[in-house]
Amino acid sequence: MLSNYKELEQYIVEDFEEFLDEGLSLSQVTEKLLVEYHRGIVNSKVEKLVIYLTIALLCLDKGYLREDLKNNLNIMISDISLLPLKEELESEDIKKIMFDIGKFNEQIGDN
Repeated sequence: MLSNYKELEQYIVEDFEEFLDEGLSLSQVTEKLLVEYHRGIVNSKVEKLVIYLTIALLCLDKGYLREDLKNNLNIMISDISLLPLKEELESEDIKKIMFDIGKFNEQIGDN
């Protein structure tokens, strides 16, 4: 169960910036984050959505998005009604996820 969307998002942002500072490419940073947060990805579909969505938005801000990440995220978004959002998240976190999904959709529409 995901305790706090904003907290997880902040950890990912910090790791993203740290890995970039280490000189890794965006593709390498993406891969390292997916490895770093593997437990959350396999343990919770909601946490997987949060992790993928956060990574995607961070990468899109830099003008890059790995195709596999984009495809997996699009599948999760299309099946969002199947995710136990209400069971795992507070209503404010659900609103933030829906807002971020909108941001993601807008940004990939521009690419």
